[in-house]
Amino acid sequence: MENKALEIIASIPNSLDWSAWVTAIATIVLAVLTFIYVRLTKKILASQSDPCVILSVVHDESRSSILQLVAKNVGSGLAHDISFEFSRPIPHRAFGISIDQAKKAEDMKEGPFIDGIPALGPGEERKIDWGQYGGLTKNLGTEPVIVKCIFKKHEKRMPPVECKLDVKSFEGTVAAEVPIARIARDIEKISNNLHHLLTGFKKLKVELVEPFKPDTEEKEDKKA
Repeated sequence: MENKALEIIASIPNSLDWSAWVTAIATIVLAVLTFIYVRLTKKILASQSDPCVILSVVHDESRSSILQLVAKNVGSGLAHDISFEFSRPIPHRAFGISIDQAKKAEDMKEGPFIDGIPALGPGEERKIDWGQYGGLTKNLGTEPVIVKCIFKKHEKRMPPVECKLDVKSFEGTVAAEVPIARIARDIEKISNNLHHLLTGFKKLKVELVEPFKPDTEEKEDKKA
């Protein structure tokens, strides 16, 4: 009985077609890899059209002391139902160049960053005047405010984007500079440029010329 069992076991390898098994395993592995590749490719293509909304602090180029809050869709897709969650209340129009001159500002209670934004296309933004360095520092302190930007792509809620609203980093920059100081420098530059244009980069030479005598005086001299 035992010998018969051993004969059956010994005959199994001969009855198997190992090349068929290898082909079958290779086919299964290739199918799994193809499935993974297709899924990854689909995710990559979908992510290229995803929206991405951020909220940041910038200074106004035309008014160097003014800091602004800007919500911008930096992605390539349309963002819907945009809202913002702040780690603590933020001030509204906190003006004051220096901390000593600044006054306590009211909390922001309305506007696009409180009520939300229906939609933002790629590159589209919402911008408001937030305040000045001194006023914002007095009302917020030196710690940044953490804000979560929440938005959707069509009806799908996208992963929220976390941003930091930082004012301290603007210390000593043009955004915290007194405007009159910048105006004075600009006037000085204009004055120097005009001087160079008028004098040809040489010292201005001034000559005194004898006043012109009218014809009536010449006639009186001849009669005399």
